[in-house]
Amino acid sequence: MRVLYFSDNGSGHNRRFLEKLSSSGLEVWFLDCSRKQPPDGWLPSGVRLWEPEHTVSSGLAPNEYRGFLPEFQRCVNQIEPDLVHAGPVQSSAFVGALSGFHPLVVVSWGSDILLHAKRDSAWKEATAIALHGADGFFCDCDAVRKEAKEFSSIPDSSIAQFPWGVRSGLFSPSGPLPSDKRITIDPETVPIISTRSWEHLYGITTLMMAFQIAYSRDPRLRLFLLNHGPEAGYVKNFIADHQLGNAVFTPGTIASEELPAWYRAAKGYVSCTESDGTSVSLLEAMATGLPVVVSNLPANREWVKEGENGWLARAGSPEEFASKFLCLAGLEENERKAIAARNQKIVAERADWDKNFPRLLTLYDHVVSRAGNFKPRKRVG
Repeated sequence: MRVLYFSDNGSGHNRRFLEKLSSSGLEVWFLDCSRKQPPDGWLPSGVRLWEPEHTVSSGLAPNEYRGFLPEFQRCVNQIEPDLVHAGPVQSSAFVGALSGFHPLVVVSWGSDILLHAKRDSAWKEATAIALHGADGFFCDCDAVRKEAKEFSSIPDSSIAQFPWGVRSGLFSPSGPLPSDKRITIDPETVPIISTRSWEHLYGITTLMMAFQIAYSRDPRLRLFLLNHGPEAGYVKNFIADHQLGNAVFTPGTIASEELPAWYRAAKGYVSCTESDGTSVSLLEAMATGLPVVVSNLPANREWVKEGENGWLARAGSPEEFASKFLCLAGLEENERKAIAARNQKIVAERADWDKNFPRLLTLYDHVVSRAGNFKPRKRVG
């Protein structure tokens, strides 16, 4: 089967999908409308690249992607794929649906459906066009599935759902700790790790304020604030203004192979995001056995039960997050071990990337068999 994997970014998530598809024996082509070439070494072995003549940046309003339609049509007419895998919804999937190509598998990235789909009439229209043009739909949680069905009555037989999970054994409590010489792991402290980008969507202001409140009540708390983002200035100023330099550690963006060690160095995980599907970083933390404090969102409630394996706090409420940090810091050792066992079991049973991925391949087979010997069509409508 020849698959055209069409996206608007060169993220690590896309690389994981491409790598898995290629290793499954498919002929895989990659088209990224935001760039002509990915970084050196990014493209997985066996994946072929379609280099567009023209590009359009990621993160734009849907109508900005209409201009990429001729490029996409040229690509499919030359490659003649058996199937197009396209997402996010209002960019790549939107263009795919506008082209009239079938079979089209539309892939939600979570926030495209949960956050952007109803932001205004243009986003609603693009979402509806993409989902009505879908022969198959892939999502990572019940919340996204439910919202998508408000736009199009996609039958369950044409939906694959599983989290963008973790590879078995990669994240675990046992193994090396960070090699960063600037950090000292004090067993008497309670480090909480955050790996989300420093931006408004992911609640960076809520996180900083919540940590300051909790730290003022329990000085054992520490914050490993990985990553970076557009709110870097705010973060640095907040740390300086509240004299948190000895409590908040900011090592920057960590290479993926080093992440397991950082999770092991922590005693808890936090995400204050305002919108989410199934978060891969949440699953990584759970696989490491960490108790978690996350926003009280439908997708998070699919994984976290209050007081059993973590805590839920209202998005945008520093006070609620601070109170949950204090609950985490107050865990007895036997309670911490019990939570670790629960979270590892949950991930092993429900979020194993290798076990779940065949569901997507089954969806591919389903939509291709229904399409028969379909040939790509020119633009419709």
